[in-house]
Amino acid sequence: MTHFLVNIILAFLWASFQQFRPLDVVVGFALGYGIIWLTRDWLGEDASRYIQRVPTFLRFLGYYLSELTTSTLDVVKALFRDQTTLRPGIVAFPLEAQTELEIVLLNNLLALTPGTLGVDLSPDQKTLYIHFLDVPDADSARMRIRNGLERRLLEVLR
Repeated sequence: MTHFLVNIILAFLWASFQQFRPLDVVVGFALGYGIIWLTRDWLGEDASRYIQRVPTFLRFLGYYLSELTTSTLDVVKALFRDQTTLRPGIVAFPLEAQTELEIVLLNNLLALTPGTLGVDLSPDQKTLYIHFLDVPDADSARMRIRNGLERRLLEVLR
C-alpha cells in the first residue's frame, strides 16, 4: 500500500510540473511505477510484490470494462427483442471469496454490471444469490462468474 501511495504522489508531482491533464497523471503514474521498478531491490520485497500487482490490476480493469460493455450490449439487445423469450432467474453461486471485502467487492461489481444483481447472501457467507436478466443455463452462468470476475478479483486482492 505504501508503494501505491508513493506512486500516486509521484504521478501528481509529475502532473504538477506539466499541464495537470489526466494524461499527465497517467504518464506520471507510469514514470513512478518505472522508478519503483528500478529501485525494487533497494525498497524490499513489498516493492517487488507491488510491481507484480499493478499489471494484475490493469488486466482486471480491462477485463471488467469489456464485461461491462458486453453486458450493456446484451441488456440493450434484450430490450428490443420479444420480452417473452427472456428467462430471468436467481442462481445460487457458491463463493470462493472468503473475506467480507472480497464478497462485498464481488457483489458490487456484479451490481454495476447491467443484467446481474446480487440479491442475498447465505447466513454462512458461502453462497451468493444472483439475479440474472436472462439466464438460459444456470451452470454456464456460474462458470462464467467463477472463471471470470471472481477469479480475476481474487487475483488482485490476494
